[in-house]
Amino acid sequence: MAAALNRIVESASGREFAGLARNLFGNVRLDFGAADEEKSRMVSAMLGACRLTRLQADRHIVFGEHATAGPDDPNAIKLLLQTEGVASLDQGGLHARVSANALVIYDPSRPYMLTNSTPVRQLLLQLPRHVLPHAAVDRLTMPFTAHAEHDGMCRILLSLMDSTMHEIDHLDTARRSSVGQTMIDLVRTMIGADLRQAKPVANPLDLLLQRIKDFIDGELARPDLSVSMIARRMGCSVRYIYRAFEVECLTPSDYIWDLRLQKAAARLRDASGYAGEISGIAFALGFSSSAHFSRAFRHRYGVSPSQWRKARIS
Repeated sequence: MAAALNRIVESASGREFAGLARNLFGNVRLDFGAADEEKSRMVSAMLGACRLTRLQADRHIVFGEHATAGPDDPNAIKLLLQTEGVASLDQGGLHARVSANALVIYDPSRPYMLTNSTPVRQLLLQLPRHVLPHAAVDRLTMPFTAHAEHDGMCRILLSLMDSTMHEIDHLDTARRSSVGQTMIDLVRTMIGADLRQAKPVANPLDLLLQRIKDFIDGELARPDLSVSMIARRMGCSVRYIYRAFEVECLTPSDYIWDLRLQKAAARLRDASGYAGEISGIAFALGFSSSAHFSRAFRHRYGVSPSQWRKARIS
């Protein structure tokens, strides 16, 4: 049981620290300057739709320089809890000091600079945008800050995040998801979302499904498009992606290939017939070879791509 749980806990130390940070947090650059990068440690785990990370490092600067997220960057809001050390976040013209037992919530798709001016210990929670009210996310043009000494919800969240990381190896998937949902509810309350008085909103899974479909539509040309890539970009677990597709009665992978074939059929209707055009359509839609495309197309439509094209021309 413990071995199975540990496989979904990621960790890194020393010179591997920066690489895992980029993998988990997207478009960031770390600068340790003259500090000791070998002192860096990080442990990270998925909690249902959330990701919780504990890290410690010598003084360093994190640069989140590009407002537009890349196709592989997790589309998540970040919540940073400082347990030791001093840091500051500069974003949107605001200089937010982050000290012991304080937190800052920010939108990492907007340019920012996080300066850790001393060795730090931090807890970082990533929440997919779709789990937070749109109005709350829209307010994050500048960081939102709170302190455990003055905010009871902040104190509760800090305690929950800290205890969760200590018990992470002993929590199964269902318990992790439950803890993650509790953290989402706490954050929604902290940033002023009164859920009891809010108007009904669409099912979060329906919103997620539409965002996934939009992402897939824009990335069909990538042969490496996969469920794990989509989960990273959406900032949630692979299991959550599959849950979103349950209403479609097909898997995410089946949806990707079916959409590729639909778009291929549409493009073949307008094909002019020059040599290599069919292969060009196949490669432009992420198929690894003409043979693969031809087999999949025949299975879907009962004829070869060239027969389909000729039938539309005649």
